[in-house]
Amino acid sequence: MPNKKQYKYPKNWFKNNIIAIPGGVTGNCSACIFRETNYCDKMVCTYLDEGIDNLMSVYWVGVETHANIAMWPDLINFFRTVPKYRIREISYNIMKATLLKSR
Repeated sequence: MPNKKQYKYPKNWFKNNIIAIPGGVTGNCSACIFRETNYCDKMVCTYLDEGIDNLMSVYWVGVETHANIAMWPDLINFFRTVPKYRIREISYNIMKATLLKSR
């Protein structure tokens, strides 16, 4: 059985450094921090509201305006060490809370 590498980042690192911005039905991929990266497929950015059947979306940006540069090594490490299912779960929860709050 192969050894699993444990993720050692603080529990809320992603939540404290990356935020979801409501983007309407079509989204705004050109404004997203993950555009043109292979990390995009690990994220969740669309949400189907079960009660209303509306498709909503978000795009992701850094909390700080310099995040694209200063945070990039941490972001790379985060995506390299955290399993895809966990990143999707984290991003889904943040996205859902953001969209529900924006109503």
